[in-house]
Amino acid sequence: MAEKQIFHDHDVDRGHSAKWYASRIAIYGILIFWTIVCLFPIYWTITTSFKLAPNVMQGHMVPFVDYTPAWKGWESLGLSPDLIGQESTVREEFVKRFTNSAITSVSASVLAVVLGTMAAYGLSRFRYRFGFMRNPDISFFFLSQLILPPVVLALPFLVLYRSLDLLDTRIGLIFLYTLTVLPIVIWIMRDQFQSIPVELEEAALVDGLSI
Repeated sequence: MAEKQIFHDHDVDRGHSAKWYASRIAIYGILIFWTIVCLFPIYWTITTSFKLAPNVMQGHMVPFVDYTPAWKGWESLGLSPDLIGQESTVREEFVKRFTNSAITSVSASVLAVVLGTMAAYGLSRFRYRFGFMRNPDISFFFLSQLILPPVVLALPFLVLYRSLDLLDTRIGLIFLYTLTVLPIVIWIMRDQFQSIPVELEEAALVDGLSI
């Protein structure tokens, strides 16, 4: 009886092991597939930059197979290997615009994450009253700002920026983009903080953690 029981337990362990490996293979397969899907637009953009207009219209998705890579698109920006060491007004203008875009996007992202994280923590941890409601779920009030079409906010922002002398400035763009993404950052981070037990923070405070 003991030998039969041991043999049975061994079969059960082997069955659980097979299920575990099968689930892992399925999970990693889905993750790999989703990674390919997410990276495909980047791949498509890079390969398209080496295509001529007729190749782009043909829509071939495999790079460097149905056509020969061309630098014509890069030459128009003065970025082809033959023009790197030469003066190019187009290249200087492209670098200037790319630098402005990089500075604006990175600054707005960092500022939105910092401000949104602090606001989300306060909304998830502290008790408050909103009119006649006590501790309301105000996520809707933040997300409702995204319902407004940008054209509705264009004139108010124009008047505000003109009065503050922020037109045609990087800081004006940074503030505008920060305000655009701040509601969604607050909403996401607030749900993240609410998933963390308050007891965990209290235990950390007992151990000497300062806020």
